[in-house]
Amino acid sequence: MTRERIDEWALLRGLCFLAVVMQHCIGEYIYRSDIVPADSIMLGMVYHFTRFGTLTFVFLAGAILFYQYGDGRSYRSALVRRIGDIYVPFVLWTLIYWIVVQLADHHSLLGPGTWQSILTQLFAPTNGYHLWFVIMIFQFYLLFPLFRWLFRQFSSRCLEGRTESRQQQIVIGTLIVLAILYGWLMWLCYYVLPGWSLQGIWQVLLEHRTSEFPFYFFYFILGGVCGSAIQRWRDMVIRLLPWSTLVFLIMYIWLGYDLLRHSTEAVNLNVSTYLKPTTFVIVISHMLLIYGLALLLSRQNHVLVRFLKWCGRYSFGGYLSHALILAGVAYITRPLVLTGMHLPFTLLSFAIVAPSAILLTSLISRLPGGHWLTGSAGKKSRKRKSTPGSTVLQDTPLR
Repeated sequence: MTRERIDEWALLRGLCFLAVVMQHCIGEYIYRSDIVPADSIMLGMVYHFTRFGTLTFVFLAGAILFYQYGDGRSYRSALVRRIGDIYVPFVLWTLIYWIVVQLADHHSLLGPGTWQSILTQLFAPTNGYHLWFVIMIFQFYLLFPLFRWLFRQFSSRCLEGRTESRQQQIVIGTLIVLAILYGWLMWLCYYVLPGWSLQGIWQVLLEHRTSEFPFYFFYFILGGVCGSAIQRWRDMVIRLLPWSTLVFLIMYIWLGYDLLRHSTEAVNLNVSTYLKPTTFVIVISHMLLIYGLALLLSRQNHVLVRFLKWCGRYSFGGYLSHALILAGVAYITRPLVLTGMHLPFTLLSFAIVAPSAILLTSLISRLPGGHWLTGSAGKKSRKRKSTPGSTVLQDTPLR
């Protein structure tokens, strides 16, 4: 199935990928014992400037799914294809990270607890610390028919037979109510739930809430609104651009102050976890801001736009592989004394890791069977060449 090319989504994927890589590069350097306060503060400021990355991927997943399948087209075959394009690469990269960690720690690959260790990584990955996102986002793929049914019920009961302006008022009002409910959920998650002590499966669910879809549902629904009415969404984003910029700047200053206020000898980035009300506000405002910027950039054809589209095209494989490349860089930098140089080395590591991960994905995707490691990047490139007038939109959040 083909659809009109949505150029800004490719740019957004590229921007989100770069933001995620920058966050992980910051995490590699900001907790080192020889870091000076100036570097800690600067890295904290850059960190808040890139918080939109992961959660905007959730938004894009909802946008692409509803754009492609929101009109009732069969989703079963698409889900089977997504298992091969998303879950299989996740499993293979989980094995790769497990092997690397075992070898680095000088452990046997075939010990008595091997299979239990691998299974644990498939459900709660720690070796590939970034792979939790694949587990979380795949829950939305599995539950998409339910979200689509809810959208249909809402549309038939609340929107049909009303004027366009009234429909927009109802949708915006509903989103505001959902945002308030989601903000309340974030308040519970950050301030209340950590103090709970439950038993059995409920304690497991509580401890792993950062990987569970209910705690990210608003971004997916917002993406569904975008994908269901793309032109209206574009118009709204452009109109809101001055306000989203203002809110982002206010929240950026506030979160920076909050980070310093709750940090002692070292900056604690966990103060700005995704599941926090203030983080929710800055991410939404930043998401609307960068969407508007992506719309403006998509009309250009200079080298920056082409680079972002390149990153967006291979962002899923780049996401899966970048932590391994970063580990290789860290293997060289960790023995070094970098006092007063942590900010430059973070930026240097980012400049190495991000393009290297995309280039590696691009090369692997061209090998026979390479899509099992990179997702549908190679297949999408071939389809685009065969149908130059249109784009086959894959419902992969990182691509």
